[in-house]
Amino acid sequence: MKTMAQLSYHYGLKVRIYPSSQQKAMIKLNSDIARTVYNKLIAIDKELYQLKKVKLPLDTVIDRIKELEKRKNPKELANHYRYMLNKNIDSLALANAKQNYNKAWK
Repeated sequence: MKTMAQLSYHYGLKVRIYPSSQQKAMIKLNSDIARTVYNKLIAIDKELYQLKKVKLPLDTVIDRIKELEKRKNPKELANHYRYMLNKNIDSLALANAKQNYNKAWK
């Protein structure tokens, strides 16, 4: 079977959509949540980096590191930030934000 690069012509489909105002609100909500998850994961990594530079085995530092590492899972992140449990938010938006984060920073 040939790949797309091996074919002489590439066909595509250009589509324009006209979402209703309710659909626009849902699209905006999901894109905002995806951006929020991505930014929260970056903030968690920055804080983990700072905390891991502390070489003293302080109980509060160790507990905070454990909590932040647990929160890097999108499900746990949604449990921590209750507004992410909205029924209109697509679970794939959270998962895709985590996947995009992993691609960018790992």
